[in-house]
Amino acid sequence: RLVKIKKILPLKERYNNSFFEKPRLLDVGCAYGPLLSAATEQGFDALGLDISQGAVAYVNEELKLKAFQADFEQIDNSAIQPQSLDVLTMWFVIEHIQKLDVVLKRVNRLLKKGGVFAFSTPNGSGISAFKDLNGFLKAAPSDHFFIWRPVIVKRILDKYGLALKKIYITGHHPERFFRAGQQKNPGSFLSAKIRLFSRIAGLGDTFETIAVKNRELAENE
Repeated sequence: RLVKIKKILPLKERYNNSFFEKPRLLDVGCAYGPLLSAATEQGFDALGLDISQGAVAYVNEELKLKAFQADFEQIDNSAIQPQSLDVLTMWFVIEHIQKLDVVLKRVNRLLKKGGVFAFSTPNGSGISAFKDLNGFLKAAPSDHFFIWRPVIVKRILDKYGLALKKIYITGHHPERFFRAGQQKNPGSFLSAKIRLFSRIAGLGDTFETIAVKNRELAENE
C-alpha cells in the first residue's frame, strides 16, 4: 500500500533525506499500528487515530509511535492543523462513516494540495454482491453505512476536490464463485482460472482507492 502511495506523492516527498522534511501521514482507524510501523520504517512522520483507547495505548506504549483516541467524524478542527498532511489513509474505515460529507470535507481541509487520500473498502460490485446482493447487504455489519462501488468513486471524490488516480480491485476469492458446498480446491487449475477472470472482470470483494487533493473547497461547498 505504501509503495503505491509513494508513487503518487510529489517527487520531493518520496525521499527521506536531510533536504526535505519527512512526509506527514495520518492513519484514521490505525488499530494496533501495522501501517504506522511500516510508514515509520519507510520514512514517514506517521500519526494514528482510533476510537479504541486500548489500540491507541498499545501504539503509544508498546510501539512507541504517535496516536491519539478520537472519532474522525467528530474531532475538533484544531486537533490537526489544516493543510498539514501529505497522506491521509483509511483502511476499511470509510464504510463505517455516517457523516460522509463532513468527513470528506475534513480530508480536503487537512491535506496539502497534492496530498494523497487512500482508502480501502468492501466492493459493492464484487462477486459476493453480484451473486446475491440481498445476501451481501444482510451479511454486512450493522455499522456499515455506505456501500462503495468503483464506478461511483470518481464522481464522489471530485465533489470534494479529490482527483481519483487509481483503483486497485482486491479480495479475489475463487471459492465464492461456487454455491455453498460446491467450493473447489483453492489450488486447483479451475480456481486459478477463476482468480484470473476475477481480476480481469474486477470482481474482487474489496478495493483500494488512491486520490490526490487538487483544489481547496470554497466556503459554500
